[in-house]
Amino acid sequence: MKSVVTVETRSVSAQRGKVHVARRHRKRGEDLLVFMHGFGCAKESFDGAFTAGALAEYSLLTFDFPEHGESGSLPERADIEGAAEVVTSLLSEFDRRHLYLVCHSMGGAIGVVAARKLPDLAGFISVEGNLVADDCGLVSRGVAQQSANDFKERGFSEFVQWLERSPERSHREWVKWYRRCDPRGLHGLAKSLVDWCDHRDLAGILGTLGPSAYVHGSHSDVAHLKEILGDSMYQVDGAGHFPMIDEPDAFYRLIGERLDSFATNGWMANA
Repeated sequence: MKSVVTVETRSVSAQRGKVHVARRHRKRGEDLLVFMHGFGCAKESFDGAFTAGALAEYSLLTFDFPEHGESGSLPERADIEGAAEVVTSLLSEFDRRHLYLVCHSMGGAIGVVAARKLPDLAGFISVEGNLVADDCGLVSRGVAQQSANDFKERGFSEFVQWLERSPERSHREWVKWYRRCDPRGLHGLAKSLVDWCDHRDLAGILGTLGPSAYVHGSHSDVAHLKEILGDSMYQVDGAGHFPMIDEPDAFYRLIGERLDSFATNGWMANA
């Protein structure tokens, strides 16, 4: 199937201003599949989507959130609401028949907030996305508990060093993306993310979005979500918090299966 892949940086609206957003887009099918990365990561988290056979019929979009990768900073302050506004502004530029979101970690929270303003959303997949307070234990709560200055001066570099020493392959990828982030922006996003997970009902909002699924690695402790999410949870064997890095073939195959299920049981059932 013929397709065109473009990599570019465009200015989009956010917080009564503009922010430059780096993105990679493949124009192919009529349905648009959007991947959103996690805290301290980058659009390259999902490079494997562009060669995955299970996703061959979809148009694809990946991008760097503000404060990450090659994107700029939010005009006023770095928070989940501002990042979600970037998502809706960015997606307004793309024609599609149906829209699907696949959102990892912090991107899961941003995706849930943004999805409330995406009426054509046909399916949502959270990949270990932040939903409740217990989901902030890996990194974000530790960042949020530091002052902005302490994190910029010490905390940011200390976590880079920790990632560099880690034996995990996903952490070796993560550190390459993390180094490119803006420390003050990361700190603002971490504080906002913890606030949303501690005090807002992200899981309840997710339940109102229509067809959805929660994907996790078999090595991750997600027992606290089973009562909330029930049968909508799907496991990638042999993977941790980054299933798209640890087990990419199985991960993208599972994503394709869930998308097929959405099409069969979601919008097609209501057509």
